[in-house]
Amino acid sequence: MAPNDDEQASYQRALNFLTANEPERRLDIYLSYKTFQFLEENARALYADAKYPRVEYSAIDSRVIIRTTPTALHSSSAVGLQICITESIRDILIQFDKKHLASRIVPVGESKYSSVDDQGEHSTKTPDAGLKYDNGQLNDLLIVVEAGVSEGYQQLKADIELWLRKFGSRIGILLWLKEKPRFRFPARDGCNSLSATERALFENAMCHARRSRPFGPHSFKGHTWFGTLDVALIEVFKIDAHTNNISSEQYVVVQDGAATIQAESLDIGLTMGDAFPFDEQLSEDEMALPILLEAEVLLHIVESAVHSTAIQRYNDCF
Repeated sequence: MAPNDDEQASYQRALNFLTANEPERRLDIYLSYKTFQFLEENARALYADAKYPRVEYSAIDSRVIIRTTPTALHSSSAVGLQICITESIRDILIQFDKKHLASRIVPVGESKYSSVDDQGEHSTKTPDAGLKYDNGQLNDLLIVVEAGVSEGYQQLKADIELWLRKFGSRIGILLWLKEKPRFRFPARDGCNSLSATERALFENAMCHARRSRPFGPHSFKGHTWFGTLDVALIEVFKIDAHTNNISSEQYVVVQDGAATIQAESLDIGLTMGDAFPFDEQLSEDEMALPILLEAEVLLHIVESAVHSTAIQRYNDCF
């Protein structure tokens, strides 16, 4: 098959994926930037300015990433981790009577970013969450959070690498959540409307499941609406400004459906200098202070996302 035929086949596969738009799916495929632009135009024609499906492009490896509507497990946990980091920063600033600096750390939502490197290669990306540093002169997206649910680890790692190498982010945080067994969305054709009584029974069952097994499984009348959270893992990536090398450290939060954090807080290697790299109002000692995540809050965020995902899936079906 000629290269142009390969490109056409890949393009058609991506277009079919976009058109089907099944929830909780991701497709990574390889296209030229010009073909990606055609695909992006088709996505806009199909869905206008809707947030999902999300279509992105990586100039590093000519990779197109398409994501359909995520679960609460994906979106809520990413935003929750962002909040954990922000609150820890605020607590440290209050401790040193520098609360006014908190306004310089700006949370970011799902806003699209574009980058063109020295070779004219384009990349587009939308973070799941993140933090900007804003002092009136700079407005840098320093810390990026990417979440992935039951997706390939290497794909997620490539997402982080794109942020660090192409968009100038200093810290990339990967929140990897693996459900076991992976949920398969039920066919909508087989779903009927529910009575208020039936919905109340379901919600009671979900509340009981959360109390007895916070990380799953969450089942109701023979159907499992969330399996078990097999893994919840935080990996922090940092890029060396001098060598351009990327290093990372992993921190397991949940393993085999059970919490693994024993201490009151979790140190994931972040310091105040990561959030305030250019701020003269913090001393060297203050810049070196660790940004600790409160373990109870972090675990609550994950278990709440599991519970919300089960409810979201049930509601989406009926």
